[in-house]
Amino acid sequence: MAGLILDSDALIALMNVNDEHHKSIIKRLFQTQDGFSISVVTYSEALIRSFETGKESLMIERISELVNEIVEVTKSIAEIAADLRASAKIKLPDALIAATAIEKGLTLLTFDEKLAKKTPGAELLGS
Repeated sequence: MAGLILDSDALIALMNVNDEHHKSIIKRLFQTQDGFSISVVTYSEALIRSFETGKESLMIERISELVNEIVEVTKSIAEIAADLRASAKIKLPDALIAATAIEKGLTLLTFDEKLAKKTPGAELLGS
């Protein structure tokens, strides 16, 4: 697979220097020159905490500076996600993120072992 797409846990770790996975995602992203994409679902999940703390403008700006593309959920992605939910029994947000990676031919970077196992071509990141 060519490009990279980050799962929500990977994006959140990237954005928070105090996250236990921050160094791991930084190290992994430095291995490539390509940049990365995220699903609109990942975008939404990454913004939750900043809305709770009133810092959403800063987070939106930081994400827009780092991310090459925020991929919208299409009908095709929704269909792939439904199939993943039915066969792999993963939660809808994870299924939509995985389906986005599959549809776009991207390598999903995640710290979620179950999601990595259920997503073809995904890369499980370590701590």
